[in-house]
Amino acid sequence: MPFVVWVPQLGAHREHVPSAARLVTDRRAQQYWDEAGWLGDGYGLVLQTPGPAWDVYLLYGRGRRWDDVLPPKPEYWMHQLSGVTAAPHLDPEVLRQQVERLLHA
Repeated sequence: MPFVVWVPQLGAHREHVPSAARLVTDRRAQQYWDEAGWLGDGYGLVLQTPGPAWDVYLLYGRGRRWDDVLPPKPEYWMHQLSGVTAAPHLDPEVLRQQVERLLHA
């Protein structure tokens, strides 16, 4: 199931979420607002980004659970951040291929 978490980066506020949420057309997507940016901070630590991890695309295999204080490291991820070399920059076609790989695993 896809999850989308909106965070307060670049001046975003809760009232911006409804218009941004319309960009996600998959009806299965569960969308959330993280006002404190807690999730971005946690993923920043896990993914070792230079600050909060936002504008990241994280893929997990079936059955993956979050059993610790920090979020689990994804099986695959891409980003649109400056200064990050631990994962590839977003390429929609490659991301689609990775999604299909995990769906068929």
